[in-house]
Amino acid sequence: MLGFLKHKPAAPTQVNLVLGEERIAVAVEFDRFRTLRISIRRDGTVRVRAPKGASLTFVHEHLQAKAPWIELHLARFRDRRQAAPPLHYVNGEAHPFLGQRYTLLVRQEGRNSVRLAGDGLLVTTRSEPKPETVRKLLDAWHLDQAREVFTKVIRELLPRMDAHGAPRPQRLKIRAMTSRWGSCSRAGCINLNRHLIKAPLPCIEFVAAHELCHLRHHGHNAQFYALLTAVMPDWRERKKLLADQPVS
Repeated sequence: MLGFLKHKPAAPTQVNLVLGEERIAVAVEFDRFRTLRISIRRDGTVRVRAPKGASLTFVHEHLQAKAPWIELHLARFRDRRQAAPPLHYVNGEAHPFLGQRYTLLVRQEGRNSVRLAGDGLLVTTRSEPKPETVRKLLDAWHLDQAREVFTKVIRELLPRMDAHGAPRPQRLKIRAMTSRWGSCSRAGCINLNRHLIKAPLPCIEFVAAHELCHLRHHGHNAQFYALLTAVMPDWRERKKLLADQPVS
C-alpha cells in the first residue's frame, strides 16, 4: 500500500464532496505520489493524497468520479459501527479471534492470564476483575497472538514470493491502524494491523501476501495484481471475506 515518505507533507487542504443530501469534508494532501489515492477511515472521514502540483479541480473531479465507491464504503463503515456495539469487557460478551467468536469468561484467581477454554476466552486476574484490567490483559494477549500468527503466515508465504523473485521483508511491525489492514514501506518494512488477528486466517494470509507483493511492485498496477494472483490465486474471495471484518 502506501510507502513511507521521507519528507514532511504540507498541511491538508479541505474540499467538500456532496453525496445525495450529505456534504462530506475531504482532507487533501499533496505529496510525491504519482497517482491520486483516496482512503476512508472507519470514523467516516475521507482523505485524499494527490500528486504535488495537482489542482483542486483535478482532485474534485476524481472525487466525483469515485462518489459511488466512497458512498458504498461509508455506508459499510456505518453498518459495522451499528452491528458491533462497544465492548464492556464483562462476562458473557462475544469477542472475536481468528474469525471465531468466543464468550468472555472473567474470573479472579491467583494470577493474571488469558487463554482459550473451549468456546470461551478465559481471563483471570489476581485482584478484582475490573473491565479496564480485563481490557489491558486482552490487548496484550491479542498482540502476543498477532506476533506469533503473523510471523508464521509470512514465513509460510516466503517460498512463494521467492519463486517469483520478490524481495524479502526487512522487518515486521504490528500496529493499531484505524483505516487499513496493512502497509508496506519502500525500506522493506511490512506493517500489519494488530486487530487483523480477530479476522479469519485466510484474511490474514491475504493481507500478508498483498503487502509482500508490494515489496516488488509498490503501486496497484497490472504487474502487482499478476504477482498477487500467481502467489494467491483465490485472493479475490479472501478480499471479499475481509470486507466484512471491522477494523477495530
